[in-house]
Amino acid sequence: MPTGACGIHCDACRLNQRGVCSSCGSGTSEQARSKLEAQERLLGAPCPLLACARLNRIDYCLGDCDQFPCENFSSDGISGYPFSNGYLNMQKRRRKLLENSDQPGEQLPIPDQHWQEINHRGLEDIVRCSGATLADDGTLTLEMLTRSLRIDTTRQQVDIERQGHWQAAPPLPAFVAVVYLAKCRSVPLSGQWVSEKDLSCREFFRGPHQLRTEAVLERFSHDVDAFLAAAKKYGGVEIDESGDAAVRLWVLPFIPFKLILWCGDDELEPALTVLYDKSIDLLLPGDGIWALVQMVCEALADQSL
Repeated sequence: MPTGACGIHCDACRLNQRGVCSSCGSGTSEQARSKLEAQERLLGAPCPLLACARLNRIDYCLGDCDQFPCENFSSDGISGYPFSNGYLNMQKRRRKLLENSDQPGEQLPIPDQHWQEINHRGLEDIVRCSGATLADDGTLTLEMLTRSLRIDTTRQQVDIERQGHWQAAPPLPAFVAVVYLAKCRSVPLSGQWVSEKDLSCREFFRGPHQLRTEAVLERFSHDVDAFLAAAKKYGGVEIDESGDAAVRLWVLPFIPFKLILWCGDDELEPALTVLYDKSIDLLLPGDGIWALVQMVCEALADQSL
């Protein structure tokens, strides 16, 4: 295989194309065994990444090892090779997001960098770009699916208003609110509806970050009327689109969604198409969009927001 255990795809490298060096192969491959022997013979020591994968019978560190990224990829191992600290930090952050999103009740961590971005920008600029309002006590109020969130940037706390009382917001809405406030820009709606495949961050929505729409499909794939009723409770409006049912709703002040439900039949599985105004590219990063879609689907399915 041309992909090494560390994740580098050697077919894309000119050195491999010109025969200067060969791929290490997966950790369980014969290539890996031969490569390790050659490294010991020529360099006096093996690559710690390949040696670890071989020892633990791991094909590819990024996909098969629960410990990735481990110390072998950090400054305690072989600093800067083959991935930068920025890439490794991104992997740690998003893997933590993925783990916690699978475990309801656990707090979804909001990276400090988002709070720092908010404080660096200044609240007046954020209000202008996000549609949030600023209270006298310095907290921000943001509407999300017709619900009010209060964001205290000093205490780094997000609350949601329920029946006239403020309480700690669930993990997904809290994460989305902070990312949105940190990243939003003053841009108009484009009027162009696109799927995640048309966004600049489209590569993010692969593998473990495929959009999680199963909550809607499990609840509504055989009940179109219930789907429309659930959407209307969050301000959704039925629209004329392809599919068995479709709604348009504002999930954040400047971010509308179109949700198109396909109930499926004997030949096709049920599906949910999510469409965005193209301007979302400038308002949320990939992980923010991913979390927002999951939040909307869960809210519609169980009225949890």
